[in-house]
Order: sequence, then structure tokens, then C-alpha cells
Amino acid sequence: MNLGPDDRLFDMKVSDLRALLLDTVRDVMEQQRTGETGELLTTGELAKLMKVSPDTARKWRRQGCPHVPVGERKLRWRLSDVLRWREELRRG
Repeated sequence: MNLGPDDRLFDMKVSDLRALLLDTVRDVMEQQRTGETGELLTTGELAKLMKVSPDTARKWRRQGCPHVPVGERKLRWRLSDVLRWREELRRG
């Protein structure tokens, strides 16, 4: 298939592509900063998996449960960290 200079493979504005690339780079940098690449969960996803309310998950955060800041106002949870924290609490 020969494409000419006027043929488009996709229709995306440069500004949209730039925003997508910046988001991807931020995600990769966050994974490198934390040293882990495990799947990050929202508070709602964590609550559903743990069978608790989102308010309980937020309470855990205030009690010291590990979480990953994402941007200025968001956070995510790594299930393995939460399970490890809960087990440490049970053991005392």
C-alpha cells in the first residue's frame, strides 16, 4: 500500500496527541518513582474488591494504608500493598 503525503492514517490533532503522550510519560515516570508496576486501583475498585465501602477505604488511608498519589488530587491503591498493610495490622 502506497500512501501519499495527503493520505491520513488517523485523524488526530497535534494537541490531542501531545496530551496523550504527556499522560503516558507521567504514568511511566510514576511507575519508576514507586519502583513497582502493579496495577493501580481507584478507591471504588479497591472497595469493591475488598467488599467494603469507599468511605472505609478512605478511612484506611487516614490510618496509614499505603497509597500512590497520582497528580495533585488523585490517589490510587496497589492491592498487594493494601493486603500487606491489613495483615500487619492483624498481627499487631
